[in-house]
Amino acid sequence: MSISETLSGSGQDAQARGARAQKRARRFDAPALAGLEVLLIRLSRVLAALVVTLLLSGYYELVTGQWWADVWAVGFVVVCASAIMPVRVYKGFSSPDRKALRRVSSVLNGALVTLLVVAFTWIGQLQMLSPWYYLGLFIALALFTQVAGQHVTRYTRTWDRKLRLVIVGAGEQGVAIARYLTAREPEIVVIGFIDDRSSRIDASTLPFPLLAGGTAQLDLLPPDIDGVIIALPNQAGDRVSSLATRLRGEMGNVYLAPEEPVLGHPFLSRPHSGPGNMLLLGMNPLPIEGRLIKRLFDIVFSATVLLLFLPFGLVLAALIRLESPGPALFTQGRYGLRNRLFQIYKFRSMRFDPTPGEISLNQRQDARVTRIGNFIRRTSLDEFPQFINVLLGDMSVIGPRPHPPGVKAGDRTYEKVVVDFVERYKVRPGITGWAQVNGSRGNTFTEESLTERFVYDVQYIQNWSPELDLWIVIRTVFGGLGGKNAF
Repeated sequence: MSISETLSGSGQDAQARGARAQKRARRFDAPALAGLEVLLIRLSRVLAALVVTLLLSGYYELVTGQWWADVWAVGFVVVCASAIMPVRVYKGFSSPDRKALRRVSSVLNGALVTLLVVAFTWIGQLQMLSPWYYLGLFIALALFTQVAGQHVTRYTRTWDRKLRLVIVGAGEQGVAIARYLTAREPEIVVIGFIDDRSSRIDASTLPFPLLAGGTAQLDLLPPDIDGVIIALPNQAGDRVSSLATRLRGEMGNVYLAPEEPVLGHPFLSRPHSGPGNMLLLGMNPLPIEGRLIKRLFDIVFSATVLLLFLPFGLVLAALIRLESPGPALFTQGRYGLRNRLFQIYKFRSMRFDPTPGEISLNQRQDARVTRIGNFIRRTSLDEFPQFINVLLGDMSVIGPRPHPPGVKAGDRTYEKVVVDFVERYKVRPGITGWAQVNGSRGNTFTEESLTERFVYDVQYIQNWSPELDLWIVIRTVFGGLGGKNAF
């Protein structure tokens, strides 16, 4: 007699569900814990905003001897603005980078909240305080928010965030899913397989245990499971539909695994969906608000740099022309956003050759490089004219570095070395980037160096935020200019 026949009938099913419900399960699953952490961070920011407002009010009364009449209105703005500031989780970054990004985020949030307070005070025709008060508000918000966030992180660090899943289907697709999750998703734990054809499966060949009972005895499964993955072939459409309906009621979250060819796509490590719930094979572009913020920063930053750099740039251009004949600026076709070619501007660092030839990477002690060219290469001053490209919209201040057509790493072109190299073009190329500040800069003479740079570029695109851009700018200014790979 089969298991399904033994437990047939509504009475047995009800008893099975009741037995499972009586088991002690975890209070929160992994997604709930992530949401709870975000909530605690927001609450800590609200508490920090209240403390800062009270301190500012007390200081005002101490200095002036008067009660600050607008303290409640200003405090309301400070608390609300602090609560709605974005909370980001920097997955995949090293611990020092995560700490640095949290500090930069605290500074940015403090600056934005202070600007909102100033704007609210001016628009509402409230009493304008001395600029020193607003500077103190900014410093206190950045400091208290950072301290509060550190306490929350220290408290939540011990939480069990593993997502425990069971795979329905111990065939080829189920095994492939298990190995895929084990290799790429460290926060997911595969408990094991369940399969109604357990008598025909060799459990010794499976990477995880075959749990007894199959889908007819779900009450025998461990109580701390967060969901199940249905890994059955597309031909079993009716069975998948019936299983999904049943499992949703008894197991919580139910996920449908893609077929093996789709699973092999490198950018399915995160859940993406397109129109009509279609899978997106690739990275999402930046959201519209992110693109607007990034473009506004590009325009303001590049215009400021060009104005400040103009006198020195003219001197460099004259020195380049004096040392060797030819134009001071060098232009070359590079791939940009959506894989479109544009003309990049650089200060010329080599002797001028009017005859175009095959693109070749410069070597150390390259005879073509002039003396002034060697200096501007080592200090990255040759890149400054690219701020013109930023103003024109061809480039961004921060992003993956643009590459010319046909350039090679080793003996193969970039696109042949990294099949998904085109994913870098989901954003505008940058003057500097996450790869460059992490030491992956200069020429790519080997395929390994190109692959390493591509990993950094993908990490940047998938984790973009204003504070990440600001952190890259800071690291570029104080440590990313020049370097051993700049020649």
